[in-house]
Amino acid sequence: MKYRLFISGLLAATGFLQAESGPLETDLLIVGATESGWAAAIQAARMGVKRVTIVHDGEWFGGQFTEQALACVDEDKGVGKVGWGVDWHPMKRSFHRSGLFKELMDKIEAHNTAKYGSPMPGRPWHGPSTFRPAEAEAIFREMIQPYIDSGQIQVFWNWYPADATVEKNRLAQVEFLPLDENEGTLLVRPKLTIDASDWGEVIQVSGAAYEVGPDPKSRYNEPSATEEIVPNEMNPITWAMIVEESPTGEPTPIPEPPNFDDRNYPRATHFSRTEFANLKWDRKTGLGAISHWPDGGAENSSPRQLSVFSVRRIVDGYSSKDGKTSILLNYMNGQDYPLTRLPTRVANTLEKTEPGASQKNIVEMTREQREIVFQDAKHHAKGVLYHLQNFVHERAPDKTNSFRNFRLSREFGTDDNLPPKPYIRESLRLKAMYMMREQDGRNRDGETKKAAKERFSHVMYADGLFAWQFHYDFHRTGRTYLETEGENGPWIDYETPGRHTRHVSDRCVFPARSLVPIEMDGLLGAQGNVGFSSIVSAAIRLHDQRIHIGQASGAMAAVSLAENVQPRKIPYDADLLEAVRAGLCGEEMEGVPLLLYPFRDLKPEDECFVAVNRMAIAGALEIDPRKVDFEPKAKDRMENWEKKHFAGVKPETDLRVPDMSRGDLARFFWELTGKSATFPPRKSPTDADGDGIPDIDDALLFKPNDPIEWKIEKPKLTAQNDGLVDNSVPEEGRWFDFAGPGVPEAEGFERDSGAKWDDTGGFGWKRDISKNARRRNVYPEIQRDAFLFTREADTWECWAGKGMYRVTVCVGDSGHDQVGQNVTIEGKPVIQNVSTVAGQFHESTIDVEVTDGYLTVEIGKPEGGSNTCLNWLTFLRTKKLK
Repeated sequence: MKYRLFISGLLAATGFLQAESGPLETDLLIVGATESGWAAAIQAARMGVKRVTIVHDGEWFGGQFTEQALACVDEDKGVGKVGWGVDWHPMKRSFHRSGLFKELMDKIEAHNTAKYGSPMPGRPWHGPSTFRPAEAEAIFREMIQPYIDSGQIQVFWNWYPADATVEKNRLAQVEFLPLDENEGTLLVRPKLTIDASDWGEVIQVSGAAYEVGPDPKSRYNEPSATEEIVPNEMNPITWAMIVEESPTGEPTPIPEPPNFDDRNYPRATHFSRTEFANLKWDRKTGLGAISHWPDGGAENSSPRQLSVFSVRRIVDGYSSKDGKTSILLNYMNGQDYPLTRLPTRVANTLEKTEPGASQKNIVEMTREQREIVFQDAKHHAKGVLYHLQNFVHERAPDKTNSFRNFRLSREFGTDDNLPPKPYIRESLRLKAMYMMREQDGRNRDGETKKAAKERFSHVMYADGLFAWQFHYDFHRTGRTYLETEGENGPWIDYETPGRHTRHVSDRCVFPARSLVPIEMDGLLGAQGNVGFSSIVSAAIRLHDQRIHIGQASGAMAAVSLAENVQPRKIPYDADLLEAVRAGLCGEEMEGVPLLLYPFRDLKPEDECFVAVNRMAIAGALEIDPRKVDFEPKAKDRMENWEKKHFAGVKPETDLRVPDMSRGDLARFFWELTGKSATFPPRKSPTDADGDGIPDIDDALLFKPNDPIEWKIEKPKLTAQNDGLVDNSVPEEGRWFDFAGPGVPEAEGFERDSGAKWDDTGGFGWKRDISKNARRRNVYPEIQRDAFLFTREADTWECWAGKGMYRVTVCVGDSGHDQVGQNVTIEGKPVIQNVSTVAGQFHESTIDVEVTDGYLTVEIGKPEGGSNTCLNWLTFLRTKKLK
């Protein structure tokens, strides 16, 4: 007989006595011990919430870090190789680590150093930070344990939400049912609830509004959205695997998994692609592959190696203290599991549970139904390993590092040695007070991320709580089958319209409104269950971001409880919002402060970190959207700050003081302004700024504006990027423009049309590139409207005589974006991987020595992949050499 169990545990994770009657009363209920739920609990406890209860449907803290086995850290990244990280790895972080994420990673990397001899022991292609999941879970547990020991936090393992009670539009009670050995029903009656679960289960059982699957174009008018959607299309799940070297050194192949077929894995390695390149799929798709493993003796031939073996290696046995390699297999070239067009065997099993179940979005499936999908995803993932251990092993000439010598890690304690849960990239999306849209944050320098340059986002929300930046990162969401076998046979994934990785966000902030349901009180979102579109969800799903979301939600809950207000009041009340921000980034807070505003160079240890973040996020600083560094040590004058940032604020200090650092000035004015922010009064309950856009659709809550639309924003042309020769270039010397033979000559320029070197003219190319000429008819000035280009590497020479020369060169395209342009003069790089948007150019000057009499200019790069568009070049001899 079903009965109610009102305990908070006499088992390991508890410490509370059994209640005599009624539900468990608590201040804050957090559903999910995921990385977000864990962070929310610690944040709330640090801000004084006395009773925090976590209920989780498993036994691990840490979510994607641990029970989903994502042991190679993904964190905020932007447009290129500028940022923060180790020298040997080109993947640079957009920001310095901060907040609870920094506290966690510092401990993980200290543990790695002690055990493996390096803070980043995997030396992966991706990454670079790695860890063993069970070891990371121990650190999550270590960090939260003091609050459990004190009685401030209690934890219930292996319960899931099954029902909820809503009273006067407020979530008042949640009912949990047991998993594994638990019995009965657990009732929790909280003042406030945070849903940090994997699938937004509290949001679902409470009846709060949410969205799943792709958003049609008509919903949010996002530029990448399409009107035709597939309701159960989601960013795919992946059952990650940790494999480790066999402890005996003997081969440890796994058994053949059910439904195995080598044809499922044509992208797994080069051997696989060669064998299966001619298979006919019923949807258009492409095949790509990487190497399998390094040959023996070549494991350390470079700091990073791209192979299945090393792409997400978490411990490199060739350099670590313990001498054993372990690898995360989370491999999109064969391991991802799309959630549309399920195999017939899976669809038929689902239909037996409920008619139409095979067409449901996985979010809305029952646990029983999800488990059917999960089992097939597990078999598919194991198939990758089996393929590597057999098909690839047989074809690889060097078997030193073969996966046949690896076994599935035993650290998870599961019967199948797989992690308890799949990697979940996309959940439901809470229908929040504001739904973040692609056009709010997507980079506007060009059509794709290849044109992107560093900048702050077009929209910087007034209620921002933390900084973020990433690609809109969809793994392939479609599933295609062999034409001859249909949905009973092998399949691979493919890219569907609008869901890819070719766009990137600018430096953005996350709004408080996106944590709060549009209508229901007593509830906040966390983990992936927050207010953003499906497209934006693909950019806010990383390790650090999920922890930041949890911290923000925990801080919102703490202020709501302390002030006895519902969270929806906070975004409109400057004092309440500042209290939340103070809990995240304050001078007297416990722990490492969190980066609120997306500056590139600010570090939590900077003395000005809190002041700069709080003033910037409150709109108190005048910020150039293209200047992403604050430069705290740079000198500035107080009167400049008084005029630019604080007009009308009259400091008592004499303004005629010596120059101060920008960091010191920030701290001075932060004290001067009383560490507070202000909002204008709301003009109506549904339209705060009176601009005719309802708040639910208004990205700029207190700033009248038109609806936000995405469009390319061309930088303002200056003397350095307008494609015209400016006054700094002397008229003496020689000026060349590069254009096709039929194009009128530009006044004052000599024309080069791409012909091969001719002794008569004394200049030309090593090969004829005259067919690589374009004119766009955008500008009247020929020298910037026309150009010669290469997609490879080409060399131009001109007889000039021995001497020192000042050379100015211009690249760009008046009609199209161009990315990755390169120019070298006399062996010296003058333009390196420079991108220009349509109508904008890049001009650069260099001094070089010509020793053989021939000025040599190389454009492009040997490996190709992008155009370099050469508009014009000038040079002047500054010194004659004998």
